[in-house]
Amino acid sequence: MASSIFVRPDGQADVVARGAGNTLMYYRAAPGSPWRGTQVAGADTTVSAPSIVVRPDGEVDIVAQGPDSSLMYYSAGPGSSWHGTQVAGPRTTYSAPSVFVRPDGQAGIAARGLDFSLMYYWAGSGSAWSNAQVAGPGTTGYIPSVFVRPDGEAGIVAQGPDSSLMYYSAGPGSSWHGMQVAGPRTTFSSPSVSVRPDGEVVIVAVGPDGALVCYRAEPGSSWRSVQVAAAGAASSAAPSVFVWPDGEVVIVAVGPDGALVCYRAEPGSSWRSVQVAAAGKRFQAASISPRSDGEADIVAWGPGDTLIHYRSAPGSPWHSTQLSPSPTSAGVTRRSPG
Repeated sequence: MASSIFVRPDGQADVVARGAGNTLMYYRAAPGSPWRGTQVAGADTTVSAPSIVVRPDGEVDIVAQGPDSSLMYYSAGPGSSWHGTQVAGPRTTYSAPSVFVRPDGQAGIAARGLDFSLMYYWAGSGSAWSNAQVAGPGTTGYIPSVFVRPDGEAGIVAQGPDSSLMYYSAGPGSSWHGMQVAGPRTTFSSPSVSVRPDGEVVIVAVGPDGALVCYRAEPGSSWRSVQVAAAGAASSAAPSVFVWPDGEVVIVAVGPDGALVCYRAEPGSSWRSVQVAAAGKRFQAASISPRSDGEADIVAWGPGDTLIHYRSAPGSPWHSTQLSPSPTSAGVTRRSPG
């Protein structure tokens, strides 16, 4: 089981996860309020880790790999019920998908397709889904990650042939262009991507021997890399990265001993780390989302198939809340996110 988190500008945290029996579960909590759980889709509907994004108008968009390697999209506006749509049919989707929304409201999804190809799906509000093959068979491993710049250009990162690292980009209405960020035998996890306000792309992935590596490139510039943590610091679980509006980069990764670790660096400063949860807890891949006040929210599956939410302000201890199995104060319902 795996999960994804998105924090709204008003501070509400939205979490989506694959639940028991391959259900699709959604959790939300406004600041100071208890968590509430909703079953979006029933048993045997959700095969992969889901991905979530919340639009400025409050609509929640969720994507996940569905039965028989299909691709499913779920959405609900405030006060509305959930609506599910099949984006792509059986035997089309062979990884967890990643979703983002362009400033004009167009939703974009990246996923690994048939024969290790890379596929991109998009749809404007109320429109049918279109698709394009970004890269052909034999090009894409693990799970791709997609992000959209403020100008509407979409970027996708993925593990490429022979464990290389690839970045693909396309502006609205333009064709896809790919470039190699790092060569063979450099990338040993699903990568994660985010974009600074000035347009600089930031990618994080697990490198050789369990090192944690960050890659950066400003528009029109070459890629440069820095080792965030030394060999042996990270497991093969996908790390997660996000960039605050002031340019600070924050990363969460799982260590080989099961510890959950957060790394942060302001522009021009060195990396510093803090342990979110102790070793031996056997955490799976975590997802991170920042708040405008500098706090960070992390969600991860912990021991005993429990979904745990962590939150911390800079320099403060991490506080945790168990979401699944649902806390007593947060009964599971079938209500909308409104």
